[in-house]
Amino acid sequence: MDFSLLGFSGLKEVYNLHPAFVHFPIALLPSALLFYFLGAVFKNASLSAAGRACLYLACAGGAAAAATGSMAEGSFPHNQTIHHIMQTHETIGYSAVVLSFVLGLWSFWQTDHQPKAVWTFLAALAFAVLLVLQNGDLGGRMVFVEGAAVKPAAAAVAAAEAAGKAPEKKTPPGHSHEHGDHPH
Repeated sequence: MDFSLLGFSGLKEVYNLHPAFVHFPIALLPSALLFYFLGAVFKNASLSAAGRACLYLACAGGAAAAATGSMAEGSFPHNQTIHHIMQTHETIGYSAVVLSFVLGLWSFWQTDHQPKAVWTFLAALAFAVLLVLQNGDLGGRMVFVEGAAVKPAAAAVAAAEAAGKAPEKKTPPGHSHEHGDHPH
């Protein structure tokens, strides 16, 4: 193990802190759904309490992700494709945060350790999970497919923008567009 790599020095190198916060709602909202569902099915107050704790933490993590995402938007050079994805990502992110806070308030007003109208609550929570997972896909596309906020890719985008042309999409080294007898 190389101890010289420790100490969070990578945070000094990134364009923004958004990636450090996005994983909280991605992990905690599905966990909340699972615990609330199991609590409802098994009539178990402890499982429902765990769901509530995960939901409240997801609200806090979602708020941090939305705030850092808002600050991240202008923090790195990006092209029209990334900007287009970013706008949808932002809309879904804010929607997920608002819905999570509504669900957090809903869970606060509970009876017998379950939110009132528990199955409607679970359906709304499942929709919030869907929003967060879809947003994770959009964020992943921006970073891993389009190179958003990745230093070498951002430098290429900035250079292409300065030259007045968009960068070409290239096939990754060692990757052909054909696999066996079917095109990719």
